[in-house]
This record gives sequence, C-alpha cells and structure tokens, in this order.
Amino acid sequence: MNRFWNVSRLQLLVLPVLLLVSVAIACGSGDDSLVTSDGAGEETQRVRMVDSSEVFTEDDIKAIGWKPQRDFVLDYPGTSLAKWGFLNSKELGILVYASADDAKTLGVTAASEQTFRRPEDNQAPDEGIDRISCRDAAGQSAVKVINSGSVKAFSASYLKPKTDETREIVARTCSNRFPTYNDYTVIGNVVFMCEGDGRNLLDPSTNCAKIQEWLTGS
Repeated sequence: MNRFWNVSRLQLLVLPVLLLVSVAIACGSGDDSLVTSDGAGEETQRVRMVDSSEVFTEDDIKAIGWKPQRDFVLDYPGTSLAKWGFLNSKELGILVYASADDAKTLGVTAASEQTFRRPEDNQAPDEGIDRISCRDAAGQSAVKVINSGSVKAFSASYLKPKTDETREIVARTCSNRFPTYNDYTVIGNVVFMCEGDGRNLLDPSTNCAKIQEWLTGS
C-alpha cells in the first residue's frame, strides 16, 4: 500500500509545521509547539518540535520505559525503526530516522498523515492510517466481533489493517473510526506519536508533553 496516498493534501497539512520548524531554528529556540483548535476554541492537537541534532536509538527509548510491541504495517521511508508500543499504559508510536533533518521532513509528513482527520466528519480517512481506534455511540473504545456464536471485544487499534478479515470486521462493526494518535513530538532523529491520556482521543498526551524531559533529562 502506498502510504503517501494524497500528496497534495499532505503537503498542505505539513506546510504549517515545517514553517514552525524553520522559525524555531532561525530564532535559536530549543523547542516550540503548535496547538490547533476547533471553531469553539477547544484544543484539538498539540505538535511539539524540539530543536536537537542528537541521535537516539531504540535502546534509549526503551530505557525510559517504552515497551515495544509490533512493527507498523505501512511503509515509512527513511526509517530504521517504525514500531508501536506502550509507555505509561498508553500507546506510543516511534519513527526513528538517520538524522534530525529526516525526522523534521519525512517524519513530520508521516506524523501528519497518521494523525489526520477528515474535515467533514473528524474521522480517519479510508486509507493510509496505520493505527485505528473505534468509538461507539457511548464513546467506548472497542469493536465486537461475532465468532462462532461468541462475542469477543478487541481494541480496534490492535487490528492488522491489511487482512481481509480485519476489513470485514471494521466495516461491519466500526462506524466511528479515528486515528489512535493525535499529538506528536519530534526530538532529534525521532518522531513520537501519542495516544491521548483520556477516553477522548483528542485529550492531551502526557507522554508527548514529557518525552523530552524523560529522554534528555532537560
């Protein structure tokens, strides 16, 4: 599957973030952030760009408590590691690049795509999203799968998007599909994509807010 399925749209999504990175570097800032909000003034996403040339490894990230699970299904050009796992009981996706420059370009493009919501209904697009969470009318994060007369509940974000069985399950039971990740933070050569703290996927992520402190001690 070609993960860059709508280049023109992605360029529009990424442009404000890349502009923010340029301003931060030009001003000599150690870090900066971009907060987006809806028409009512409610915060909907927090993007943090930390100006650092430091190169981190998977072991560095594991050292702060991240528990890796599986590789992402989609392709992420330029990465040496593209994997999801857990930190503080919340999902945290990791994209590791060869350099900070790659993280600020290729990585920001990837994170923008993986956190994108359609303007018309605020849900995930039909293609190009690696990690999906379902929300039913009551706001619960689960899908029910009927299998041999029994009912099993699965977190939708653990389903493998490339299998025909998964497509059938999601189409039948998941009418409200949202990106698992919302906030993201770029530090050095790594992009961290974070699940929100609360039941609402738009809730702020402590992991994304604190990852710089935990990783660098500053």
